[in-house]
Order: sequence, then C-alpha cells, then structure tokens
Amino acid sequence: MATRTPYSLGCHACRRMKVKCDEKKPQCGRCAKARRLCPGYPDTKQVIFRSVNEGLASKGKAARPLRTRTHNTSAASDHAGDLASDSCIPQLLAQPSEAWDTRAISHFLYHYTSSATKDSSGYLGFLSDLLSNSPSVPYLKSAVLAAGSASLANITGLVYLQITAEKHYGETLRCISSALKNPLEASSDATLVAIIILQMYEVIVGITRVSCDPHQKGLVELSRIRGNARLGTRNDNALLQVIHGRVHTNAIGGLCPSPINMDYDVKRVDIALHEAELWRLMRKTSQCCVATWTMISVPSYEISSNEVIKSIDNLYSTYHGLLNWRKTLPSIWSYQSCEMPSRDAQPGTIYPEKYHLFKNIHHGAMWISFWCTVVYALQVLVHASSLPILEQCLNQDQYSIQDLQRRLYSAVDDICACVPYMLGDVDRLGLPVVGKDGKALGAYFLLRGLYVASCVEELTDLQREYMMTTFLRIAHGKGIKLALRPRNRWLNRQQRDEMVR
Repeated sequence: MATRTPYSLGCHACRRMKVKCDEKKPQCGRCAKARRLCPGYPDTKQVIFRSVNEGLASKGKAARPLRTRTHNTSAASDHAGDLASDSCIPQLLAQPSEAWDTRAISHFLYHYTSSATKDSSGYLGFLSDLLSNSPSVPYLKSAVLAAGSASLANITGLVYLQITAEKHYGETLRCISSALKNPLEASSDATLVAIIILQMYEVIVGITRVSCDPHQKGLVELSRIRGNARLGTRNDNALLQVIHGRVHTNAIGGLCPSPINMDYDVKRVDIALHEAELWRLMRKTSQCCVATWTMISVPSYEISSNEVIKSIDNLYSTYHGLLNWRKTLPSIWSYQSCEMPSRDAQPGTIYPEKYHLFKNIHHGAMWISFWCTVVYALQVLVHASSLPILEQCLNQDQYSIQDLQRRLYSAVDDICACVPYMLGDVDRLGLPVVGKDGKALGAYFLLRGLYVASCVEELTDLQREYMMTTFLRIAHGKGIKLALRPRNRWLNRQQRDEMVR
C-alpha cells in the first residue's frame, strides 16, 4: 500500500473527457464556459494498492468485466426455468443490488411452486400469473420476496438477504392485517396466497413449530367466507387443495398433531377419488388416535377396558382401511422401488435398502401422507397394546406388539426411501441427477414425513442417523431451517439420556 500524486490534477470532468484543465478553483474555466457545475478535484493524498506482480494484476483486470457481465446476466434473469442452477450459489456472492429482488422471486417460483399437469394438481402453479395480474396488491409480491430472500439467505449465509426477508415479512403482515378488515379482499386470491406463502416463510426460517401452524385456522375460516360469498375463481380449487391438504397433513402424527373432526367440510374441494378417500382415512385416523390417546392417558384405575378396547378396534379397522386403499389404488398411481447400490458394503449397513420413484413431487407427497398416517395409527396401537391393564383383554394374535412394531418400522423405512427422489438425487427413472439440484418443494413435503418418522421411539441407529443427516441436507442444502428443530430435539434428548446414565 502506498500514496502517490494522481497523473492529472485537473477536475474530474476534464479528466473524464481527457482534456487539459486550467485547474482554477472553485470552478475551472471549461466547466464555467459550459455552464455546468464543476465536480471538483481529486485528493492528492489518494491511497492505492500496488500489485507486486503486474502480470497477474493485468489478468485480473481483464477477467473482471467478464465476471461482472456473467453475474448481471444471471441475476437479471426473471425466467423460472433459468434458475435450475440456483442452488449452485457461488455466483450469487456479489454486492447487494436491486437484482436480488428479481432473483428472490425467480428462486421462489422455481423451487417452491409446480405447475399443474394431467397427473398432478401442482402446487401454487398459478402464482406467476397472479403476480402479473395483481400489481395493485403489493403484499403478494412482498410475501414472495420474503420467502425467496429467506431461502437464499439460508443457502448463501448473506446477512443482507436475511434482513431483506425480515423487512418484507413484516411489511406483508401489516398489509394483510389491513386487508382482513374487508371481507371481500380478505378472501381474495391474492390474500389467501400471501398467507400461504407466509406459512412457507415461517417454515423456511424455522420460526414456527413442525406440528403447529398459526395461520391454519385463519385460512380455513377465510376459505369458508370465500365460499359463502361465492368468490370462486379459476384458481379457487387449486387454493382450496393447498389449504385443506395442509390441514390434513398437520393432523397426522408427530408430537402434537392438530386433530380434525369427521365433519370437516371438504365438499367444495374437487380432487381425484383416490385422494379424496385418502383424506377421509386421514381424518378418521386422526379422530380414532385422539380418542384412544385420551382414554389411555388417564390413570389406570379410571380406564374402562371395554371402552378402550372398542376405541382400539375402531383404530385397527381404520388401519386396515388404509391397507385396502393401497391395494385398490389404480396401478397408474402406484410407485416403483429400486434397490440401493451396495457399493461393496457389508450386509445390513446400507440404509435405506431401497428407494421409491414417483411420477412427480405431488405424487410423492401423496404417498408420504399415506405412510405418515400408517405410522400414526401403528404408534398408538403399539402403545395401547403394551399397557399391562389391557394385555389380558386384547387378542394377542391380532394385537401382537412384535408384529405391530415390525410394521411400524417398515413404514418408517418407506418414508426414508422417499429421500433420494424428493431431494432430487435421482429422476423418475431412477437415474442419478448430475449438475442440477432438485426443487426445494420436494424437501418441503419430505420434511413432514421425516418429522413424523423421527417421533417413533426405539428406532435403529441406521434409521436415526439417516434422518439426522437428511435434516441437515434440507436445512443447509435446500434452505429450510425448520428441519433443524426435530434434529436438535433428538440430540437434546440423547444428551439428557447420557447424563442420566
């Protein structure tokens, strides 16, 4: 580092035009003649950095414009398809600029939405058109900016993006609070979608609970207002599928599921028959599990054996209904399984031993919901069957604890077998995906399944280790920080157990 006198002491305007300056102060002659404000003179004590290797310095100067052009081109791109390599983030490490807003929106549209197809209803696939058609609704765009910036912040670690996400999140909350005062605006497409995106933001930054959604009841109520006011639009059914699908998912498994009643109103949701039947079974399982848990949670001397056995029988019947649903499902909606490559490992050390392939992310999410429901039902059955007061009353051939546990761990294996496809490690044909990361939407759906599976007691070391590693991948690779909560919960529990021992 050194100081030197600039090559020219003329004003900045004359130096830029490369003409001689008379250096009069405060206004040089050329600037006075041109009737413009003289920009001033350079500091004679200017500090510069001198390179000890002129060859490397010249190469660096030659390469810098190319890197700048490459960054600006990619950052300015607003096409969702061009963002397939967004997870390869090193090119994002540049100075903050307005281009980050464009990139955050594109990142969210690519990673957290999917268009509807003949085999899938998609997930917020209409969001791009809604953003274009609703320029007068600023909180919809700010919600997308909050979620997209938060995801990029988690992946890149840039504090600027984190602050930007928090700013847009607060702005969206304030605007939605005002919108809710008007029933027509409160039940509009833009408002409902903005609240759904806020749900996703809170999952991305990890400020909510895995099993608790603060916006769930509000969305359900707004959807009812929407129906009563007959505000149906071409996006109406897709919105209702997202809202009610999340309600059903949160009601299944975990430490504190949100139970739903059997009379839950889903008549306005137009979905395929097999999905409608799965939703019905999820509601029934939720009701039976809550009823059974309530009975067996009271002191043993207050338990009525006959009532508990009746509740267990209802739950077991519902569980068989799930198995029958799987058997009667059309082959087109089934999945494929492939053996995991052994890589010369010892038998019993590869986990999972197989991985499942699906037609698309929505198809995989449906099966994850199914296995979560199976895990929930079997968890309650195993716990109820192990109570000493009921051992003599239950049919041990039907309620064998060993058999129920074997089925439970098999369902956990099935959830773990979804990881390669849902995280984009393999495509629908089972071929490895190279040079392109999968959408974060697959990890978003997978997270619920892994959380439900991680709540099962007495898992094997291979199962637990695999899930803990996958939680880290989802948190840091896909930018969804909520994945750290179930992982930290298990680590804290393990630490307490070691202290006790």
